[in-house]
Amino acid sequence: MAKPVKPVVKPILYGTWNGGYPTRKGFKMMLSILFIGILYTILGLMLSFDSAFLRIATSFVLIFFAAFYMYSQGINAGESDAHFSEIMYQHQQEGKIIAPQDLDRCYHPGKGFYEILIALIPYLMITLVFAFMVQPLIYTLGVLPSWLSASMQQTHVGEALSYYTNNSSLLFMPILRVIVRALTMPFINVALLLDTNGMLWAERLTPLWISIAPLAYGIGYLQGPSVRTKVNTGIKIGVHNKKRKERKARKVRTASKTPERLI
Repeated sequence: MAKPVKPVVKPILYGTWNGGYPTRKGFKMMLSILFIGILYTILGLMLSFDSAFLRIATSFVLIFFAAFYMYSQGINAGESDAHFSEIMYQHQQEGKIIAPQDLDRCYHPGKGFYEILIALIPYLMITLVFAFMVQPLIYTLGVLPSWLSASMQQTHVGEALSYYTNNSSLLFMPILRVIVRALTMPFINVALLLDTNGMLWAERLTPLWISIAPLAYGIGYLQGPSVRTKVNTGIKIGVHNKKRKERKARKVRTASKTPERLI
């Protein structure tokens, strides 16, 4: 029975949790969060079932899919940085000078969370402004029809309808509410099942909702060294199996050779 191969844990050179490289990477990852927002909007509208169970279940699946997408990106980024850190460690052992930009790219456990925090900045700004300004939704008066404009010139009619003109609201909050709800659609779909107060708190917590799936990136990034260990172990197993097959093939060739007949 073949002995199990021990995990191949290679030493790595640790970098810093921040710097130019992770900052640039964070800005690029803003598009990933925007993709999640678009996914939330399209699928969230399609999966707005009347059944409370179906709405909660589909919203959970959608959030899980988005988190898994970010988690996978984090694993890939962590494994790539850990691999680069292995190379830089070898260079350091050989006495080579490590350039600052190379050290900046090396793995650090906090780098994934720093990158995703940079990516979240514009979305957190939008949702935080909305969270501080949001108020419970109440009935508001609509716009008067154009045919009443002439009647507004009359004193008694104008006084009676003056509330319509004095209560005109800005479009800022309605537009902001549409944007924020689109970015957090699965959570809002569930919150719509609650009362007015529950909906208000769901909207005030939108900075948290927008951060849940992206934070999975940082968790995935932490798995980088362990994934790299599995890759290195797999390479060693592959080399070991190749050598074993070559030895078997060599034995077969040796055994198949017939001794020459002496005359």
